Amino acid sequence: MLLVAFSSLALRALMSLSPIDCDPCLLVNSNSDDGVYSVTMPGPGHRTTPEIRAEMLDAAMFDIDGDGIEERVIIDDRESAFGSVTAVFYDVSTSQPYIAFQCQAGSIDTVEADCRAWYDGIQASTVAEGLDRIQSATRSDETLDWETQHLLIPNVTTQASMLLAIHSVDLARAQLALASGSEDAQTALETALLFREQRALRFTFAD
Repeated sequence: MLLVAFSSLALRALMSLSPIDCDPCLLVNSNSDDGVYSVTMPGPGHRTTPEIRAEMLDAAMFDIDGDGIEERVIIDDRESAFGSVTAVFYDVSTSQPYIAFQCQAGSIDTVEADCRAWYDGIQASTVAEGLDRIQSATRSDETLDWETQHLLIPNVTTQASMLLAIHSVDLARAQLALASGSEDAQTALETALLFREQRALRFTFAD
């Protein structure tokens, strides 16, 4: 079980997401001994997101998915070939937090620009082109080359699953808007948000 530890870094993150600046706001659950964090939101029936194994560095707010509601962003210290930090986006549109997206960024200062570029790059036409390349490469008796095995297939399948998850949330939101107050529509949205969270946790490009 997570211990709620408020170091000076965690406090700085919480202060930047204070009630003055955001509604609703996140409560960061940090266990520095295990090197993990998660978030929840105060109130009845609160939901806690899956743990991220990393140390928090900073926090931010901006709308990456275009729904008009700013995502809460936690920036942590996970490095990759794409940059020195990783940003985790939390969708709070239902007053419960769901991880909506993850991306690697060059630095804390470039998170917004880098992550918007990553998110906007998840397009159906790009995914379809990649799947066509995979189909052509795999309809052969020859051994697959290294690039196809270790770069093309992992990257395209990652993008395809993330695209499906994003569209499932968009569709569920549209259905809820048409059937306002419907418990079935609300449940469908929560299911779509959970599916997108599961895909977001796996979203990364191969180095």
